[in-house]
Amino acid sequence: MDLKNGILCFLIILFISERCAAQISYSVSEEVDKGTVVGNLAKDLNVNVRDLQTRNLNIVSGNSKKYFEANFKTGDLYVNERIDREELCPNTIKCTLNLEAILSNPMVLRRIEVVIVDLNDNAPIFVEKSFSLNISESSPTGEHFLLPLAVDADTGSNSVKTYRLSPNEYFSLDVQSGGEHSASAELVLLKALDREKKAVFKLTLTAVDGEKKHSLTLCSMLCWSFTLIFVTCNFSYISYKKI
Repeated sequence: MDLKNGILCFLIILFISERCAAQISYSVSEEVDKGTVVGNLAKDLNVNVRDLQTRNLNIVSGNSKKYFEANFKTGDLYVNERIDREELCPNTIKCTLNLEAILSNPMVLRRIEVVIVDLNDNAPIFVEKSFSLNISESSPTGEHFLLPLAVDADTGSNSVKTYRLSPNEYFSLDVQSGGEHSASAELVLLKALDREKKAVFKLTLTAVDGEKKHSLTLCSMLCWSFTLIFVTCNFSYISYKKI
């Protein structure tokens, strides 16, 4: 490549880069009303509002729905369709919609990123319809037992944050924080089990995500058996159902 062609190539790249300048970033909460303003394109594109129509501003997206539109009178980018974050970005921490704003005469292309902010609009639920757990009557205090996890369509700070167990003298909860993910919990035996003294427990396990919560009723029934060599095989039977 000679010097003349090299300079020409550099000028073309510079020309294109000026017209594909830094990405514009906006954010908007899911489920906002149609017509909600996200940002002002005229200002961020550095063009006069009157020029938007004459320069044929076009908002292009790869989605089947046109979630955003431009107001040629004000230069605002506004919400055009209902936005459901869980539908758009299931099981992801960050949800974005990518657009392109295109102007002609002269041609300008600007990429737009719209971050969809999660609302706490889903309650945690327990998927299992039934659950049982066998605990030996001879289990030592302090032993841990796995409990079912609640699931939450919301993410981050709006996912399941903790669990609660109704007050009782035999069992407590050990809750492990999930950070950006949902928390988990294990049942902890606080007091030795004795079927003759107490045969049935009725407890409530609650999953909490900060605003909404979902409960389970736990019923614990002790049963027992033994062998001729007197090896204890006693069990605590724990089950729950949704309420």
